[in-house]
Amino acid sequence: MADMGMPVKVGRYQLIRLLGKGGQGAVYFAHDPQLQRPVAIKTLHMNKRTPQAMQALVDEARIVSQLQHPHIVWLYDIIEQDGLWYLVFEYVEGQTLAQLLKTRRHLPPEEAVAIAVQILDGLAFAHGKDIVHCDIKPANIMLDTQQVARLMDFGIARAAGQVAAMPTGTANYMAPEIIAGQAQGKAADVFSMAMVMYEMLTGRPAVTGDNIFRIMHAIGSEPFEAPSRLVTGIPEALDNIVMRGLLKDPTDRFNSAEAMRTALQAYQKPATADAVEGGGGQAGTLEFLLRRIRLKSDFPALSQAISAINKISNADEESLHALSTVILKDFSLTNKLLRLVNSASYGHFGGTISTISRAVIILGFEVVRNLAITLILFEHLQNRSQAIQLRDEVIRTFFSGLMARMIEHKLGSRRHEESFIGAMFQNLGRLLATFYLFDEAMEINRLVKHEGQAAERAEMDVLGLTLSALGMGIAQAWNFPDKIIESMATPPDKLKAPKTATERMRAVSGLANQLTLMATGDLPANERSKALAGLADRFSAAVPLSSGDMTRLVDETIKEFLREASMFGISTNQSESLRRAKQWVGGAADRSAEPSGADALDDPFASADVMADADADDTQVHDAKAVLSAGIQDITNSLVEQYQLNDLLRIILETMYRGMGFDRVLLCTRDVRSNSLPARIGFGQGVDELLKRFVVPIAKTHDVFQVALEKQADIFLADIEAENIRDKIPDWYRALVPAQTFILLPLVIEKKILGLFYGDKAMANQLKIAPQELNLLKTLRNQAVLAIRQKQLG
Repeated sequence: MADMGMPVKVGRYQLIRLLGKGGQGAVYFAHDPQLQRPVAIKTLHMNKRTPQAMQALVDEARIVSQLQHPHIVWLYDIIEQDGLWYLVFEYVEGQTLAQLLKTRRHLPPEEAVAIAVQILDGLAFAHGKDIVHCDIKPANIMLDTQQVARLMDFGIARAAGQVAAMPTGTANYMAPEIIAGQAQGKAADVFSMAMVMYEMLTGRPAVTGDNIFRIMHAIGSEPFEAPSRLVTGIPEALDNIVMRGLLKDPTDRFNSAEAMRTALQAYQKPATADAVEGGGGQAGTLEFLLRRIRLKSDFPALSQAISAINKISNADEESLHALSTVILKDFSLTNKLLRLVNSASYGHFGGTISTISRAVIILGFEVVRNLAITLILFEHLQNRSQAIQLRDEVIRTFFSGLMARMIEHKLGSRRHEESFIGAMFQNLGRLLATFYLFDEAMEINRLVKHEGQAAERAEMDVLGLTLSALGMGIAQAWNFPDKIIESMATPPDKLKAPKTATERMRAVSGLANQLTLMATGDLPANERSKALAGLADRFSAAVPLSSGDMTRLVDETIKEFLREASMFGISTNQSESLRRAKQWVGGAADRSAEPSGADALDDPFASADVMADADADDTQVHDAKAVLSAGIQDITNSLVEQYQLNDLLRIILETMYRGMGFDRVLLCTRDVRSNSLPARIGFGQGVDELLKRFVVPIAKTHDVFQVALEKQADIFLADIEAENIRDKIPDWYRALVPAQTFILLPLVIEKKILGLFYGDKAMANQLKIAPQELNLLKTLRNQAVLAIRQKQLG
């Protein structure tokens, strides 16, 4: 052990060797005997363990615990032992970007951009949590063996807008405004990321100097030389992106990490455009087919639903609220999504999730968005009686997504959900062609099965372009992210080792679909070994799995499919594809026979075919007490964790909305300048417009709103046209809100009005609130008061 003061064990973790050390602390390679996995443990040097330094370590843990993202190193645990703190992180096998640049000097533009896009993705996620890193540099970027980049070391991170007592970070990557002593904003991280890009492209920092003061002066005062002036072959467009990120004035740079990532993705985009058009000038054919599909009566509704979700970015808090709002508009989708995120497949996030708002916080924006899109698509495709062929296409599509998830598990990757959606949408063209261009789809099947044509040749003959290109064109029209669209392209006959995360995702998705076609097809049993060996050889450089691994993956995927099919609304009745997959697992047709008697209890396939049909009706109204109680427990759990106040208030409001079935709910908070309570957050019918105009004035009038505020009283009106109530309803309310019954719950701290919860229904006496339900609503309001008080006390 390099540090003689270090214990042999920290908690349950066995320390093995030193990984690296810096001026303040060290990181050790350790083993977790309980979960049988390697970890990295960070702590301080013996001579640096002051109370202030130990508190900083705990603060880092609190920050990183909020950042579960594929491109940020995850925190697993924090341990106090003998009065000292230890942070337990995931162990990433690979090297830092600094180490890579030391051996290769500079990187090709494509590779540098691919790394930058990944880090900016993680950085945008952190910024969405109002966290700035403050020390982005090559040494704090980890690259694993698959070239997946992760941002690490949030040791000096802070909330955006805070001012440090002195400049923090590493001088070569520090933004001019930080050197000048200004607040640490998100634009400073953008500047640091542009500095890292500059170094990746040129092999040297943008500024050098004999000492730290010389470097700081150059950053603040001297112009930077364009990367292309130092290294030939750097395109002008990439030059411009880097140089914009390095502008001295933070307001002139990209306004967010996401904006810089989008600019880099647009730089990469020509390759995507070529792939969508199939490289053969097929844009006209694609547009013709899209016009045909758009004429179908139900396609516009499907497009609108998916596009509305895809248009929402995850850059800020408003977008998280927008995603929750879009999902909550569909009662059935909301219930299916909540049932899904509480299933065993997502149980590793811990606890129960009773609201969409909390699901977004716990699981992450992209996971919830992708699950919602999948549920919408499958519900739409199974919403009416269709041919057996379509049902099997849906099953194969879902099966391939689960297969990709299993492959990622096997490879030890965390990109499960991204590959899940990528693999399914690699089959989007075939799925939608079967649904909307049924005759053409059947003709393609005939040419392949009975005339022996290659699949792509048959697709070109019938449609004029491949099903892959059709799917990619529709995905673009639906505003899917570029990385999803790029991963939908059919993999080549022989794959090379992927250089980017998108190439790797495309390879995993391709293998998942090929395995699915093999397992659900009619390949004779005596030819499977040869086919699997060929598949393993084709994908060996990109997805190193043996044919034995692939057989086991099919087995595991079938079991997972049977667990999850009903939650996605997928009926498996009379599925030929599933019957063949069961044969694949059993190795012979007689193993697929349905078990009977006691044997059926032990057979995982016994109830598969009735799972979807036995599902509860998602359109029925849930028990109000159960929904409210679950939400209260959810919020109680959040109150003892690190939480964002607006996130918690949104969860409370959503619980009220879903629990009571209000038409609209609003949270109004006090604006001291205008002496009023404008609506800040809302859910329900027409709420977007209502949020702009719903303002409760604080005035000496005798209307029902003023009575609630002055007396700090909860008020429920069953009918606003009742004889003794009619003249207490203000004119502004009647002109604005089409509701005849509502409830008001004031937010009061130390006799001061801070806000107001409002919920309504359209028709008089339509809102029924039992005494127990009213008590639960008051409990939710009191939880909001507690959350605000805790934040005020710090």
